[in-house]
Order: sequence, then structure tokens, then C-alpha cells
Amino acid sequence: MDKNELKVFILYLMDRIGYPLNCNDICTILKQEEVVSYFECGDCLAELIEAKHVSEVGIDEKGEKTYVVSPSGKQIGTALSDQISPTIKDASYRSAIRYLSFEKRGASIDCYKTELPNGKYSVHCEIAEKGRKILEINIDVDSNTEAEKMLFNFKRRPEIVYQGTMALVSGDKNYIFAKN
Repeated sequence: MDKNELKVFILYLMDRIGYPLNCNDICTILKQEEVVSYFECGDCLAELIEAKHVSEVGIDEKGEKTYVVSPSGKQIGTALSDQISPTIKDASYRSAIRYLSFEKRGASIDCYKTELPNGKYSVHCEIAEKGRKILEINIDVDSNTEAEKMLFNFKRRPEIVYQGTMALVSGDKNYIFAKN
């Protein structure tokens, strides 16, 4: 990937993630998929900031500057993103989801159980991000114990449930064998 393609990719990925990121987060996400070195990422990001395609918007909890894609950067990232391999785009977005916790992304979860007339239980699990449901699952189980276990596991690691669901429905068989 040449420098201009990398800049387009950074714009595309930041826009798709959709909330402020610090430089370290951006470069770590790209480095995980071996798209680029940390140095190359930082260099490209600095050029995007200088060109006003990426804008500083604040300071995160670690005291690092955070950035978003500017309107001009969004336009460039959208217009030129088809030049980037769909495989690289998807893999990097999945890495971003794995790397960035739901808490950091401002996601909320809701889960509860309902006893059914036949003595079974219905378990409802939901994840919302920015007011939009990104996952909703309803599962009927045979016992209260099974329902409680599902609720406990979902509340403890909703991002793992989300990642696993996305991997299974997208056909990413390798996810099952990856260490989390």
C-alpha cells in the first residue's frame, strides 16, 4: 500500500469507526493487520491533520489528543475507498472492533430473561451504539440456570458475543480458533 492509499485507508477507517480516536489507537489498529508500520501510520496521520482532512476534537482519558475525520476527509475517504481491498477493509474494521472496547465506543447493553408459559426461559441480549441497535439476540433455553449463565456471560463480555456473532454470520471460521 503506497502512502496515498494509506491516507485514504486511514480516512475510511476513522470514518467507519465514527468517534474520536487518538493517534496510538489508529496506528495500533492498522498495525494489528500488518497494513502498515507504526511510524508510517503516524507520518500519514500527521499529513492528514496538516491538510485538515483530520481534525483534533479533544483530549481522551489518557491525556492524548483525539481526532475525527473532517468533512473534506470524509469526502475523500468515501470517494476513494473502493481502491482499497475489501479484505483489508473488513479485517481492519474487525481489528478495530476487537481493540476498541464497547465502553470506549459508548455502547450500551441490555439483557434480561423472561419466564415462558411452558416453564422455559427467553433470554434477550442487545447492544446499542449511538442510539442504534447493532446486535439483538433472543434465545429460548430450558432452565433458569442456563438463562442466568447466559446473562452473566453477556454482561461480562458483550464485545466477545458481538465479535463471535459477526464472525459466524460472515463466515470467518478463523475467529473461533483465535485467542481473545
